[in-house]
Amino acid sequence: MTLAYVLDGGMNDEPGAGSELYELFPVVRRCYEQIEEWTGLDAQRILTEGREAGKEHRQGIGPIRQAAAVLGIADVLAEEYGIAPRAVSGLSFGALVGASLAGAVERRELFELLMRMRELPVPAGADGARRQGVAAIRVPYDLDLEERLDGHAVYLSADLGRVGSGDERMVLLAGYRSDLEEFGTQLPPGSLQVSPEHGIAFHSPLQQDIAEFLEPMLKEMDFRDPRVPVYSCLEPKALTTGEEIRDLFRRNPTDPVSVPYMMSGLERGGVELGLVLGPCSFGTFLRSSFSVVHVESPDHVFEAMTAIYELGIELSSN
Repeated sequence: MTLAYVLDGGMNDEPGAGSELYELFPVVRRCYEQIEEWTGLDAQRILTEGREAGKEHRQGIGPIRQAAAVLGIADVLAEEYGIAPRAVSGLSFGALVGASLAGAVERRELFELLMRMRELPVPAGADGARRQGVAAIRVPYDLDLEERLDGHAVYLSADLGRVGSGDERMVLLAGYRSDLEEFGTQLPPGSLQVSPEHGIAFHSPLQQDIAEFLEPMLKEMDFRDPRVPVYSCLEPKALTTGEEIRDLFRRNPTDPVSVPYMMSGLERGGVELGLVLGPCSFGTFLRSSFSVVHVESPDHVFEAMTAIYELGIELSSN
């Protein structure tokens, strides 16, 4: 039976994430010591610092905190229990961290990229009428959403999969807030909720300037063939070469992401157990055909070990 590591997207990085494992496991503290060498950020700052007022999410410590928590958990599983995945998949920001877990990107280069992302410019019009945003909406599962969006300056940002009884799916839309609100007037009242917090149109063409900002660094980074397949959140595909991983990094800011792509890929790969590492919205992954276990705290580690032995998962030496 096959074990996979599954990673959620960003925005799941509240202060304190990773603290319990940091206190309990020396291997996690060593991980944070390395991160400090690469970033200049000490462990306590990574673990506890909140978002600075007036700054966007990517300009803060949050993404570094989430990546550090995930890698620390992976180190605990590897060094304390001899566990390594035979497949990896991540959503949005999680796809970048997952590529590092799969050995396609050196950890140092991942954190150098995250530090570079802290320098991203604030989107044009962030404080004005053309502020960017995202909105959540439930739609019938079989609805042709692209046809519904045709003619509107609103874009599919993320497909989070089935919700409720399974007849609907949750999607995120991205665009300028005024365009999202205008689109919402054509829907039943209250069905489209524009986030009051997020001022970035994640995974949409409005992020093309971000892709261009990061391109020089992505061009110079060393992307290697992953040790295990990386199941893409951008398309129903297993990524097995360094150039495919580079393409994932390049397209991540502008292309829509999909939980169904991730989970169906892992299913095709024969995954029997998915360990969802680090801070996450765990319910997003509960509709898979295989078992999933959230691993973020020491108690979760032992729950994961129990699931591995009960399911007869063969431990990998990768």
